[in-house]
Amino acid sequence: GLTIGRQGLKPVFDFMDMAQEQQKPFFVYYAPFMPHTPHTPPQRLLDKYKDKTPHLPIAKYWAMCEWFDETIGDLLGYLDDHKLAENTIVVYVCDNGWINMEDASRYAPRSKRSQYEGGIRNPISFRWPGKIQPKMDETHLASSIDIVPTLLTAVGIDVPKRLQGINLADAAAVEKRKAIFGEILEHDIQHMTDPVASLRFRWVIDGEWKLIVPHAGREPNAEVELFHITDDPFEKHNLASTEAARVKALTAEIDAWWPVAAP
Repeated sequence: GLTIGRQGLKPVFDFMDMAQEQQKPFFVYYAPFMPHTPHTPPQRLLDKYKDKTPHLPIAKYWAMCEWFDETIGDLLGYLDDHKLAENTIVVYVCDNGWINMEDASRYAPRSKRSQYEGGIRNPISFRWPGKIQPKMDETHLASSIDIVPTLLTAVGIDVPKRLQGINLADAAAVEKRKAIFGEILEHDIQHMTDPVASLRFRWVIDGEWKLIVPHAGREPNAEVELFHITDDPFEKHNLASTEAARVKALTAEIDAWWPVAAP
């Protein structure tokens, strides 16, 4: 709910205190309802951003992001203060993108819930002092499906062969990967055992190219879209009509990843 983060991290700290008292390992899933709406940042943070944009809703969103960042700092500070940092792996990942509207606290088109980069491109960060050296990689492809294989490998557990992700600490595996895949479903999935019933789009990023294939069951009027995301990161120029061979090849990749019959 709205309490966690906005009103402090006491429940999280109490849980970790209890784990230490009982000498047990712990797992914390910290997913606060921020910077999601309602955008109600502290005045001290809102004042910091009001002069950086003429649009108050955007200033509120930026302030919410910093407020969330502060809570992450509190969480990491707890680990440092209690000498737990070197024995704790921290993973940071977002569930979707958000580009705020100028006139209201709403997400803009081509951001949250969309098949475009504004809705799916997010950072994944790992923190493990003494084990992971600080590094930023903005070149190679990564996906949230890589989190589990990376963590299992880090703690010495065999990765099940059925998992499609890779160990992001394996430089050779990261270099070898050429494509990642994803799907966009309806916000409220109809059938957990039948994801196709709620499928809107499938997509692939292969090198510098991204193909988006609509599913006719939910998006009968949408067109196939092909973007060169290095030259066109905001996906403004659909090249599908002039790159028929590439569209065919990338569609075959998507179908090999997740074959979906026409409705």
